[in-house]
Amino acid sequence: MKTILFAIVLLVTLFLASSESKYTKGHLSTSSNWHYVDKFCFSANRIANGTLTIKATSNNPNISLIAYDDVQGSWFAVYKSHLSCQERVNLGNKLGSVNFNGTAVTIQVLDAMRPHYWYVVAVDCSGNSLNMDYEFTWLNAGNIWKRQFSNDDQGLEQMYLTYFWFFLLLAVYSCYSGWVLTTTKSYHPIVKLLTISVVLEFLSVFILLIHYGAYSHDGVGAKGLLGFGELLDLASQLTFIMLLILIAKGWAISRITIEEKPIILGVMGVLSALYLIMFIWYKAGQDPASTVYMYDTVPGILLLVARSLAMVWFMWCGYNTYMEENHPAKRKFYVYFGVCFSLWFLALPFICIIASAVDPWVRQKAVLAMYVTFNFLALVGMSVLLSPQRASDYFTISGRVDTAGSLPYESI
Repeated sequence: MKTILFAIVLLVTLFLASSESKYTKGHLSTSSNWHYVDKFCFSANRIANGTLTIKATSNNPNISLIAYDDVQGSWFAVYKSHLSCQERVNLGNKLGSVNFNGTAVTIQVLDAMRPHYWYVVAVDCSGNSLNMDYEFTWLNAGNIWKRQFSNDDQGLEQMYLTYFWFFLLLAVYSCYSGWVLTTTKSYHPIVKLLTISVVLEFLSVFILLIHYGAYSHDGVGAKGLLGFGELLDLASQLTFIMLLILIAKGWAISRITIEEKPIILGVMGVLSALYLIMFIWYKAGQDPASTVYMYDTVPGILLLVARSLAMVWFMWCGYNTYMEENHPAKRKFYVYFGVCFSLWFLALPFICIIASAVDPWVRQKAVLAMYVTFNFLALVGMSVLLSPQRASDYFTISGRVDTAGSLPYESI
């Protein structure tokens, strides 16, 4: 509890501190004559300008910086194309005010019609290698919630701040329910799985909030925390999928023991390995110049396939259990349970379909907002279903686990 309170105080301090823009610092050294450096999405604003401040040093007298935007015939006409270096330069705008002696230069950017991505590239068409130290400071027009973020990231901080409180309340309720069930010796492993999933999702949202809170302060954030938070989300999803599979197989409802335990563990092990491999693949192979989101990449598509296979397995298990069950109330439960959580599985493909129809500068935040919302609703629904007041309606979750591995539970 002390740790949580300290973290909350730290977050509030970050929110109240002076904010800066996206900040990129690095050293470029390549034999290429045309090389991508950084990108940013400026918001549409008819009154105030966005800015790009550049401070660069290089001993190459022929090096220059070229800016492209996302309109037709600009960035997408030159990136990964077969055009010559000079042809690429002719389609961009040379940032001629930049001096490569360490002097900071600020460029005003006004996009009044719609948000635009800006891409900055280092160029030397004379054939010399590119060698440069640089610092980029990007700044959007707007208030504290907007100016430090690229347009495609604006709103994520507020979203995670809102869901932090929702998931905090859900985590507290889940832990309280676990305590109540423990005192009555009814804390079944199936309820423990739900508690683990809720806590993992809460920690994921909390860590991502810390990242975006830090980002609003220094324009860099904590990239390690970003990846860790996303990894915790995947762990929560896998735990929840396992919970759904076990309930679909009738554990603690129609059966007091787990049937086909090696198969369940094997399938969940394969699914977990696939999730981890796809996550690492996406993180390691992500194109820094790309504006696509995770599920629009090869690793993301494979993740969708793996999740869809898990959904088919879940539906198959639920159907078989339903056909074997004779109790009318429990059969009715399996119908509602199967329909509701099949919709949860289908939510992600549905989100991806919507994402393909929206503009790229709002795609990522739209996907994340719907994704977190569906996960929260699913966890709330399962928490209500397994609450101490309702669990005994369908579940047999009291008793103990004996040392032989069988699960002789008595009805509450």
